[in-house]
Amino acid sequence: MTCRMGPKMSRHEIPELTERGGIQTVCPGTPDDLFVVSASYEDRCRVAAGMLASDFSAKKGIIYYNKENANDKTRAHIHELNGILMERCDTFALIEGSWLHPLDQITCLRKDLPHREPKAHMRATTIDITAFTRESLLTITLLLRTRFPEMRIRVIYVSPKRHGDWLSRGFRCVRNVIGFPGIQEPSRPNLLIVLSGFEPKRTAKIIEEHEPTKVLLGIGCPPVSQHFMQRNIEEQKFILAMQEVERFDFPADSIQSCFECLQQVIRPYSGTHNIVLAPMSTKLSTLAAFLLAEENIGIQITYCVPGEYNMDDYSSGAKLVFIDHLTPVNKDTSS
Repeated sequence: MTCRMGPKMSRHEIPELTERGGIQTVCPGTPDDLFVVSASYEDRCRVAAGMLASDFSAKKGIIYYNKENANDKTRAHIHELNGILMERCDTFALIEGSWLHPLDQITCLRKDLPHREPKAHMRATTIDITAFTRESLLTITLLLRTRFPEMRIRVIYVSPKRHGDWLSRGFRCVRNVIGFPGIQEPSRPNLLIVLSGFEPKRTAKIIEEHEPTKVLLGIGCPPVSQHFMQRNIEEQKFILAMQEVERFDFPADSIQSCFECLQQVIRPYSGTHNIVLAPMSTKLSTLAAFLLAEENIGIQITYCVPGEYNMDDYSSGAKLVFIDHLTPVNKDTSS
């Protein structure tokens, strides 16, 4: 199977990208078929939409948000995003989802995302993945890839200047992500691969629930911002001290590089272990996990649902804009 990655990831300082005219359509001069953004309590959820080029347009715009996070900040961001998209998109939809109830999440996305029809020609989509939860990002990407496998998907991610002292607290459950059940054979040992972030207690809960024979704990190196890496290492120390845990490094700042790294990581265990993957790092590395599971249907993707998010101080500022691509399924990068 060919590598399903697009052009090399690019990163931009926000002033530099603004001076260059902002974010163009995927195919310059041609409207995107779809522009999708997730609204949240984080100010950076509106940064990418605010940097769209003056002539950017899309046939349909979608704002997704989770009803559990619909505080005053989120509603203000929805209002701002709504104004931007209504000026640039032929049609518009506001989707209320849920990070607590996965069936509600996938049901609302199925309803409002474009459907594959004989006359539908979906060629290019832009997704601002900044404020999606990892589970909702996996879900929407799966739906788009299933309905429009030939479509080009461009990904935009805005990194923060800083994260709060805590991102989430507690946990409700550990569950498989819908659409990524994997194949588990009782006779095989279980391997758990964790792409770690700033939430070690959620990592510990996943390890406890899956009871793996072995854990490979990934540390983002390079990270999206250098000062994030040392914090990650410090917070994961008690996980790394566990007897069954081994560390590996993965590029947290690039879908393609992370995907290629994960291919190498799983190679010695393919065919001998049940592989469970927990993407808990950047949204870019979450999409690398998506591609790995898309290529290897035996891999199960797991998710630890937090008890609550730090809606008052999850992050602040906006530092870099990352732009990456998922090329169409079964087409190589030269096409």
